[in-house]
Amino acid sequence: MSTPLITIAVQRRDEEDVWILLTLDRVPSEPWQLHFCLGRHIDASSLEGGELIHQSGSYKVIAPHPGSRELALCCRKTAFKRLTDLPQGFFLSLPESREGAQIMPVTIAGQELGLDSPAPAGKELAEVETEHGIVPQPRRLVRLEGNFRLAERAHVRGPGNLAALLGHFNDLTSLALEQDHDAEISLVQGELPAEGYRLLIRPQGIEIAAGDVAGWRHGLVSLAQWYLQHGESLPCIEVEDAPRFGLRVIHLDCGRHFQPMASLKRLLRQMSLYKFNRFHWHLTDDEGWRLEIKAFPTLTEVGAWRGHGLAIGPQLSGGAARYGGCYSQAEARELVAYAASLGIEVIPEIDIPGHCHAAIKALPELLIEPEDHSRYLSVQYFDDNVLNPALPGTYHFLERVMDEVCELFPSPLIHMGGDEVPHGVWTDSPACQRLMVQQGYQDIRELQGHLLRHCQGYLAAKGRRMVGWEEILQGDKVSQEAIICAWTSFQAGLDAAAAGYPVLMAAAQYLYLDLACSENIEEPGLYWAGTPNLEQVYSCDPAPADFHANDNILGVLSPLWSELVHTRDRLDYMLFPRMLATAEVAWSLPGDKDWGHFCARLPGQLAILDQQQVRYRTPQR
Repeated sequence: MSTPLITIAVQRRDEEDVWILLTLDRVPSEPWQLHFCLGRHIDASSLEGGELIHQSGSYKVIAPHPGSRELALCCRKTAFKRLTDLPQGFFLSLPESREGAQIMPVTIAGQELGLDSPAPAGKELAEVETEHGIVPQPRRLVRLEGNFRLAERAHVRGPGNLAALLGHFNDLTSLALEQDHDAEISLVQGELPAEGYRLLIRPQGIEIAAGDVAGWRHGLVSLAQWYLQHGESLPCIEVEDAPRFGLRVIHLDCGRHFQPMASLKRLLRQMSLYKFNRFHWHLTDDEGWRLEIKAFPTLTEVGAWRGHGLAIGPQLSGGAARYGGCYSQAEARELVAYAASLGIEVIPEIDIPGHCHAAIKALPELLIEPEDHSRYLSVQYFDDNVLNPALPGTYHFLERVMDEVCELFPSPLIHMGGDEVPHGVWTDSPACQRLMVQQGYQDIRELQGHLLRHCQGYLAAKGRRMVGWEEILQGDKVSQEAIICAWTSFQAGLDAAAAGYPVLMAAAQYLYLDLACSENIEEPGLYWAGTPNLEQVYSCDPAPADFHANDNILGVLSPLWSELVHTRDRLDYMLFPRMLATAEVAWSLPGDKDWGHFCARLPGQLAILDQQQVRYRTPQR
């Protein structure tokens, strides 16, 4: 039989609700069910032409009425503004046969969003002459007379063994610098701030002064950028520089879509070129558990894979085939070591108590209370994704996971999530109600604080510090040793800092790299927090100079969530060039930032990305 075809059209029958019309052709004569993924919740009572059999997260299954080839789905109070909003991953399932269920792929014959065609993109950059420069912008850069020729095999002199620093520089530039006393490049001790450096390029040679290894590394990275733009004949300059914030973090969600080790190492190299020093590795979520835990092999055997007939059904980009992946403990150690060689610390995240659909599916006997009849729906439309703070199995699970995570990751910071626990959870759990009475809790949210306080104490006993999204403050149980990642707004971070908590600023409106860059319907990305373009990202300021609790602002965190990031090209597109803007937000002083000057320096940086075969989004000039 020919491959079934489907046509998708979006209708807006009123101001709040959206209808999706699905028309199928070439369908089999025997009964069939339609499977697909859609990042919206379908109102089952309003479905026309069929019956909603299943929906969990983005995965939907519909059985059409006999003879029906047209389905109308209503999504209440939602928006469809991008082609990436439309359903995808279609396939049909037919009745069981001797060989098992029959699966048929479905081809999309056409799709219509129901919105006007996009207007031509306007200019996104300031009209300025291009200028070679360094990103992030240094505190001081002075051009000097003359040039210095940097040979492919130049010698470097400095204290101690410089193999790791020179290996990093050589990896970035494809040069072959080596340590030797007869040197053209000297690394010297200097009285400079933490991570600060002074780079002096003169016709007779190069000197990099710093007070620590991180400073020498940053000086070499600035030299690498200068070389990658100019080649072996380097214009002479003097640079004095130090970071505004100590923690400069890029976050990547590998729970929704698995990223291979090669892509992670490539990202780490890119981060190092722009002086990021922390990699926040989001390893677990509803759609996948990615880290091998030897105490619970099923976490990856079951929780790392999704597809038709599996414990975790198709999600996000969909499709019937088995899809996923996981990182062995050996691979985790390998990535930690590789990151350390680039001056980057890996902060692992195990997201609890919400976002645990994959873990619960992998360990139902440990993590499910059969008598719990609480009804809830998470932001991503799961109704079974929250750990129960009253079950002994929850604590056994988390303690064994934390044991192995602390063994694998030397970082003093361990991220435990804490975000987006839905309303309605735990309200009809006998075990939770008993726990509330025992502890004298009045608010159901105190149960979240109860669980997170336990994790914080357990980590503290191992010499680790808990990090969490801003919701860990709910329930008022975690101490001020916990680091807060403020994601809903900069003001949320300022409020937490004023209350005495250390804060990483991660305001979605400016720093979430999974958001679309424009209003164009063809632009990939989410838009629930806006569509921050390059200038908006660049111009944000996470901590006003007059803020009295400025010392509690530890740094800047820029997350890339991966609901729509399923290829390396899409990863590049969403990261760049906005990651260059966030680098300057995290490193440079507000007075040193200038949008026009950034636009002048950007072409030189894009040329570097071209050399690295990065498929970035090209800004319109």
